[in-house]
Amino acid sequence: MKRRDFISRSASGLALAGIASGISGARMRALASSPVLNQLQKLVAGTDRVLVVVQLAGGNDGLNTVIPVDDSVYYNSRKNISIAKNQALSLRDGLSLHPAMTGFHDLFQDGRLSIVQNVSYPNPDRSHFRGTDIWLSATDADVFKNTGWMGRYLETLAPGFPTTMPAEPLAIQIGESLSLGFRSDAGSLGITFRDPVSFYNLVDQGENTDYDASPSTSGGAELDFVRSVEKASEVYSKVVKAAADKVKTNKVSYPTSNPLAQSLQIVSRLIAAGLGTRIYLVNINGTSFDTHYNQGGASGAHATLLSYLSEGIKLFLDDCEQLGTANRVAGITFSEFGRRVAENGSLGTDHGTAAPMFVFGKSIIPSQILGHNPDLVNLDERGDLLVQYDFRQIYSAVLKQWFGSDTSTESQVLFRDFSDLPLFDIGSDVRSEDNSLLQNSMQINPNPAFDQALLHFNLPIAAECSIDLYDLRGQRLFNIAQASFNAGDHFNTIPLRGINPGTYFVRIRAAHMDQMKALQVVR
Repeated sequence: MKRRDFISRSASGLALAGIASGISGARMRALASSPVLNQLQKLVAGTDRVLVVVQLAGGNDGLNTVIPVDDSVYYNSRKNISIAKNQALSLRDGLSLHPAMTGFHDLFQDGRLSIVQNVSYPNPDRSHFRGTDIWLSATDADVFKNTGWMGRYLETLAPGFPTTMPAEPLAIQIGESLSLGFRSDAGSLGITFRDPVSFYNLVDQGENTDYDASPSTSGGAELDFVRSVEKASEVYSKVVKAAADKVKTNKVSYPTSNPLAQSLQIVSRLIAAGLGTRIYLVNINGTSFDTHYNQGGASGAHATLLSYLSEGIKLFLDDCEQLGTANRVAGITFSEFGRRVAENGSLGTDHGTAAPMFVFGKSIIPSQILGHNPDLVNLDERGDLLVQYDFRQIYSAVLKQWFGSDTSTESQVLFRDFSDLPLFDIGSDVRSEDNSLLQNSMQINPNPAFDQALLHFNLPIAAECSIDLYDLRGQRLFNIAQASFNAGDHFNTIPLRGINPGTYFVRIRAAHMDQMKALQVVR
């Protein structure tokens, strides 16, 4: 049906909408204050900003990553594996990147990469397993928790989980096993898969299984956790597959030889498709930064790992830029510890303490290097680097500056307040102006509607756009449109035949914009 014909035929419906607005005003006011709607709006309101967490499993050698090229102690301590100053990629006086990190060097130069030096925590643990748990749970070294900082944050967005499931997964891990970082007291707030299609084929088994109540024991709690993972996987398999099908191709070419790049190309597509996932966790599959033996210098095992990291993130950010999602995507890297100052007898490095973290994205404070160059003389009692910044100061910046959480949420997630480092450009809200323009332009006519309605909206910028219909529970019913839209006015028909009478929500997600409008269906 042509737009002009549809509007003409809908004239009586528009009149009905005007009359109905007076009749149903009280019902709509009651709906506006309902806990279900409030929870839906809370889930929808914050889904524009995405965090990508890159785990460097094994303990990355920070001194050969961000290199103190003017420090003689560095060269005296590493006769075989040090990086010559004339080979390294200069960042500022006395500090350079490993020569394999050309992608990171480019990102730093154009303001999409910053560095935080000397990051760890008090009394660092040098065990891979315990160190990783500390970083994922965000606890002190002597505190043991079976929940993760990301899971605790996401739980604040979905307080009814798992009884009330968000319409889309709040967290996704590209890998084979689900991280402790996504676990909350209510279960896991994340799902994991290597490939959306394989994930869909694996878990799409029809109806969910009903279970007897778990026993009130520690084993019962673990059983509940496993069941929550299974339930989430079943619920979200179709959602993830549908998102992957919406954006089938990336805008840049990701090399098949780079395992991190292969994971990030999936993440980029899901973000561009409008999937409402808040946090993605990726690592370099099949590799380890535990370089005790034959670490190498300008070339070798460590150089290969750093090239994966640098190239993968550079391609990912370039892809996001071309897909129109760059303003709402940011990321951090972490590793369970750094390495010792001196090389060992096996031409490698042993477990250490502090190391640099990287922060990346278009909306970070550009090209910062926070902290002093590593002090290779004043070391701890075991001869390792002293800590300058607690890693939870970076997490605090993510929560407050990137996700806009308040201090009470930070205390709930990190167990106490931390002084957040200035990492994200909070002075320019990437949502406000464009979001307001989109919100003010959204119109649905007729409303209430019978068998179809016409959505009008104006995009202030060209962007990949997803338009979906949701019910009051926050469940996405179907996709109305998914395409690259030019800036300007757009009209889309919303088919409503077969939809039960009631109140629904039309949601538009485009680049950093995210808006929702109520639609009543009558019969």
